[in-house]
Amino acid sequence: MSLPLAFVDLETTGTTAAFDRITEIGIVRVDETGVNEWHRLVNPGRPIPPMIQSLTGISNEMVRSAPPFADVAAEVAERLQGCLFIAHNARFDYGFLRAEFERVGMPFRPGVLCTVRLSRRLYPEHRRHNLDSLIERHSLVIAEQDRHRALGDAKLVWQFWQSIHGEFPAEHIQGIADVLSARVRLPDYLDPALPDVLPDAHGVYVLYGDQREPLFVGRADNIRSKVLAHFKVAGAPAKAVRMAEQTRHIDWKETGGAIGALLHEMEMVQRLAPRHNRRGRRATDVTADWPYAGAIGIREGHAIHVINNWHFLGTAYQDEGLWALLDSGRPDFDYEVYRILRDRLALLRVVDLSQPPNSDF
Repeated sequence: MSLPLAFVDLETTGTTAAFDRITEIGIVRVDETGVNEWHRLVNPGRPIPPMIQSLTGISNEMVRSAPPFADVAAEVAERLQGCLFIAHNARFDYGFLRAEFERVGMPFRPGVLCTVRLSRRLYPEHRRHNLDSLIERHSLVIAEQDRHRALGDAKLVWQFWQSIHGEFPAEHIQGIADVLSARVRLPDYLDPALPDVLPDAHGVYVLYGDQREPLFVGRADNIRSKVLAHFKVAGAPAKAVRMAEQTRHIDWKETGGAIGALLHEMEMVQRLAPRHNRRGRRATDVTADWPYAGAIGIREGHAIHVINNWHFLGTAYQDEGLWALLDSGRPDFDYEVYRILRDRLALLRVVDLSQPPNSDF
């Protein structure tokens, strides 16, 4: 590889980049000066769930006096400058850093290589390619206390990189890396890392044009597949080709499941009024009784979608977000939510929030 390499691992408060935050960053940079290791604890500004504390060994006490990401962003950017960003399950690590850099107003668009995908291409005979499987197969070395810590896991990815270069010619690895990073030809003005960082998950996405004009809001069972399909324009209708050519930025949000995707798509189309979405006539003369004493939650995965009086209030991922949504009072009837949920509600996992329990998470 001609570029400097940065082997990166993060520890976080959870799995959702839009809500959770980074607790530790580990970077192994390999360039002409040698191998340089760096790590920092980061104050996430919110409690670390007990399960995550148990897994990583990073406690609330350890990060209490650590700097927030905004205070280390410049140093992280400097250490990653000009590097190929290499991580195991790179969508996770890149996605969290991208979200953090966006919050502080800094651009972040490195080239990205995922070693999970690289391992699958190099060793198709194996079913498992998680980091524990690589440790066993390649005799990677790590102290027990360093596993699930950012620098320890980044060093494992660097060891894996060295191991495969001892087994395969560099040209072979380079060729696979080129294929993995160029499966979809995106316009030059879009983030080239998108194919590697878009999640394979239920959610919604927004295509923006110049001046951040909303062009289209879509929902997806698989965000990655649906977004990238917009740029496979061979044989596509002229309208779809024009929209792809006009797109300058893409945002997305995981929603926990298909119902969350429907609800968030509806809300975003109403709020953003994107140019290419069809908006039906709002039914102003339809009403329906609300069959609950107050608000309910629809549980999908780690998310709870809050509904009251056939009105979608939002999605919560932990208690503080849930109570904030409940504090908004009884909203007006929304026909679009009624249309989405009327025939589905009996089949969903419903939580009664009219008398909030101690915790629903």
